[in-house]
Amino acid sequence: MPDTPEKPETGGKSESGAKPASEAKTETFKPEPFRPEGVGPKTPVDNTPNRWAPAEGTPAPSAGSPGSPYTPPRPKRTSAQIRADIDAQREELGQNVDHLRDKVTELTDWRGQLLKHRKKIVVGAVATGFVVGGLMALRRR
Repeated sequence: MPDTPEKPETGGKSESGAKPASEAKTETFKPEPFRPEGVGPKTPVDNTPNRWAPAEGTPAPSAGSPGSPYTPPRPKRTSAQIRADIDAQREELGQNVDHLRDKVTELTDWRGQLLKHRKKIVVGAVATGFVVGGLMALRRR
């Protein structure tokens, strides 16, 4: 007894003795892998060596020679220029810290803020008084 289930017969062989068309297709059909249109080569790429690359086994150029991937980049500035830039940055940073300290002291001085915004504070106090007084008057009724 075979392990595969038997297919029901759908007419079997035709009168001429050939297999039906559906059975003939399944035997010769080979599915191709899916490839989106316009993507990838239609035939496999040949493995020809890169003519611009050095041949395999060629040693890499030494670290100091031109064309070596290990050559360190040339410095764009001298050490004296870098030191001068660091000194300038320190001086600028000191000035910025002093300016920031003065600004924080000015903004956190509440007495100075009261003197500076006296008119706005008085208008706000009067408006608050009217609102509270009106609410108390409505509550007594």
